Amino acid sequence: MAEIMQQDERLILLEALLFAAEHPMPPKRIIQFLGKSAKTDLPELVQKLNDSLAESGRSFRIREIAGGYQLYLMPTYTRAVEGFLKKQRERRLSQAALETLAVIAYKQPVSRADIEHVRGVNSDGVLASLLERKLAAIVGRSQKVGRPLLYGTTNRFLEYFGLNTLDELPKLDELVLPEDDTGFENQVEMQLESENETETPEHSEIHAQSDKNSFE
Repeated sequence: MAEIMQQDERLILLEALLFAAEHPMPPKRIIQFLGKSAKTDLPELVQKLNDSLAESGRSFRIREIAGGYQLYLMPTYTRAVEGFLKKQRERRLSQAALETLAVIAYKQPVSRADIEHVRGVNSDGVLASLLERKLAAIVGRSQKVGRPLLYGTTNRFLEYFGLNTLDELPKLDELVLPEDDTGFENQVEMQLESENETETPEHSEIHAQSDKNSFE
């Protein structure tokens, strides 16, 4: 079938192959799809496709690199696409960030020490990242010794997880975790329940005020 394809069809197929390829596509691989005739006229096909892309004002071209052919973005559009990809990367949260956000969301306002007490690991770096991405914020200071900073969630947090208010967060007993994570679930529930029972009136006052401030 590939042997009787018209040139226009081969150009369309060539563009599709290069678009789908993650890495530079070797000529031999392209010829497998375009037919044996491409052994002699593949460079000509690439040039014609490049000319067509340029004439139609497309944002990419084909280049020969690392022993193969690859679509690449024109420099004019690089900055805009890099900004888009950066935003996409920012949307991904690590497991450590998700764990920390869960503790903050369910226990806020909460200190760094309390977060680390629940997670069992240092959380300085994760907290700094969440603050930078505006998913968490400093909402006050505790009345405990040293008056440590207290952290809470933000409107950006609600947007990120598609929530209208914190009341829409699932209850801890509604969460379904893999079997091997039940230990962590029990640990979190025990820690949060224990801390809730020992929460001081002053701490409760800060909690209420901080919740109000975080949504103003």
